[in-house]
Amino acid sequence: MNTKEDVYHKICHAVLKMEISKGHLKWTLSDISREADVTRSLIYYYFGKEKKTILEEAFRYVTEVLFNTGNSERLGLVNRMKFVLERINSMPFIFVLFFLKKREDSELGRIVRKAEEELFVILKRDFPELTEKEVKQLYILELGSIAFNLDQNDVSDVFNYYESKQKTISDS
Repeated sequence: MNTKEDVYHKICHAVLKMEISKGHLKWTLSDISREADVTRSLIYYYFGKEKKTILEEAFRYVTEVLFNTGNSERLGLVNRMKFVLERINSMPFIFVLFFLKKREDSELGRIVRKAEEELFVILKRDFPELTEKEVKQLYILELGSIAFNLDQNDVSDVFNYYESKQKTISDS
């Protein structure tokens, strides 16, 4: 049986997939309903009827997943990246949409930039010894891992340097 979060994820996934495949707001709620295999009334329940609002909420949810900013629990760098990569594998087109919208002067662009800012706060909190430049390098490494579709088994090898820095700080 699907949990509420699974259903919500399926709807958001469908919205963003239709946004990429059909174009900006050129999809219908029936398209989303079919793609997510849910009723239109369930979409209305979670998101309302306004397509722009539905798209923004789906994008907000997915950027939280992409950046793992909605999770207050500290997962550690390696576990957070494994979680992010697992979720991205279920909706690879979000990475394309992320880069298409990032610089736009739109609500979607603002959502992406806000999520990035939140991620930088998390990285600075978790790695206080890193300089601003090193935090950006870590962020770029994360984006590269997503773009490269890094295998989850290789995450530890790639992020081990930073993970060891994080453990040194927490042991102090």
